[in-house]
Amino acid sequence: MRRALEALNAGDVEAFVTLCDGDFRLDMSDRVLNPAVYEGHDGIRAFYAEVLDVWESFTWEPIEMHELDNLVVAVLHSRGKGRGSGLELDRHSAMLWRVDQGRALSLTFYRDPDAALATARDQADPE
Repeated sequence: MRRALEALNAGDVEAFVTLCDGDFRLDMSDRVLNPAVYEGHDGIRAFYAEVLDVWESFTWEPIEMHELDNLVVAVLHSRGKGRGSGLELDRHSAMLWRVDQGRALSLTFYRDPDAALATARDQADPE
């Protein structure tokens, strides 16, 4: 997941896509502006194009990573500067990744990192 975030931060959406399953599901429905769900590789590209349209710069810096079975919670420090508006964003959030054999199957965005961790604990495969 670190490689995926590095690709996004470097602006290399195609490198990000190569790490994701063809049926990848990107759930951004918890974000305040433009909540949406994106499907597949084309969905990833559409999401990233929206980010570039709205933000002059945007980074997702991982500050914590938690692995629970096939789930990874990345607690993030996100920073952005709005294109045109100059609005500055500086917040903590989280991404809950579902992975299988090193391949990303889905990503769900959470404004509240604690909610992402609670969801991961609830969904982790019982052993």
